Amino acid sequence: MLGAGVSADTASPAGEIAQLDRPVVPAGRRRVALTAVLEQYGLVVICFVAFGVFSVLLPSTFPTVGNVKAMVESQAVIVPLAIAETLPLRVGDFDLSIAGLMVAAGALLAQLTTHGVGLGAAIAVVFGFSLAVGVINGLLVVKVGIDSFITTLGMMTLLSGLAYAFTNSNVITGLPSNVLTLARQNILGFPSFVWVGWALVVVAWYVYEHTPFGRSLLFIGGSREAARLAGLRVDRLRISAFVMCSLIAGATGVLFAGSVGQLDPSVASQFLLQPFAGVFLGTTTIVLGRFNAFGTLVALYLLVIGVTGLQLYGAQPWVSDAFNGAALVAAVAFAKLAARANARRR
Repeated sequence: MLGAGVSADTASPAGEIAQLDRPVVPAGRRRVALTAVLEQYGLVVICFVAFGVFSVLLPSTFPTVGNVKAMVESQAVIVPLAIAETLPLRVGDFDLSIAGLMVAAGALLAQLTTHGVGLGAAIAVVFGFSLAVGVINGLLVVKVGIDSFITTLGMMTLLSGLAYAFTNSNVITGLPSNVLTLARQNILGFPSFVWVGWALVVVAWYVYEHTPFGRSLLFIGGSREAARLAGLRVDRLRISAFVMCSLIAGATGVLFAGSVGQLDPSVASQFLLQPFAGVFLGTTTIVLGRFNAFGTLVALYLLVIGVTGLQLYGAQPWVSDAFNGAALVAAVAFAKLAARANARRR
């Protein structure tokens, strides 16, 4: 007979051996593991907490289906721009021209299609224009040696001027229906523009985490000299990052024009800060210390939750810029501190 509360398994020699074979994880190690998980996914938790807090404070306006859809759709332009920006950032460069290129590309498409050019031909022209911008940025930075910040800042200003030239300084309205359908087609409750951004996030995640190209970009960003010694074609890959960034920004311009149904050449500055805030804040989650796709997406949604919640709570419109600017500064500061902490641990 076995005593009460003692199983046959544990009472037998085999059961005792099984008990001894089970690994015992020290409490300290469990705490370290939990801390690591919180560090990696802390921003995701904050995102859900922020949504919950505003839902409690504003139960009749914030957690509604309409507001959630509005928040998601408000990031439809920002998501692809932010993913585009991760490409040059992963190789250690900047591209400040993405917002200007998006608007200039949209202006070019709007002008062509409203003057009778077919949608396919207009899109081809836009992609050719975007390709040229990317090549020029890449050559000036990589081959000529001009700082990427200065080069792309100047390119952004040039593209903003071209947007006015393409539109004759007017807001272009009356875009053809096929342009509108391209961006507004409803798929499972969301316009196609939103789905394009999500698909781009998945593609970028796969490229960055599972392809030699993605790993090469990261290697170059860590040390260009080491990458050269390892046999990587550093200059070609850096130029490729600028080109792909510009192509994504140009494609975003096409969808942007179709989503709003018009093109205002003065709006480029409205789309400059948010992508950078999302990209840098995204380095604090999912893949710590790296510009990554899903971290960028989480960061962008956290930013829009915070801004929307504050505005619905009665904050002034300027809160949006202040919130995004503060988030960008905080994210860069946190990334620097985290890098130093990692270096000390090594």
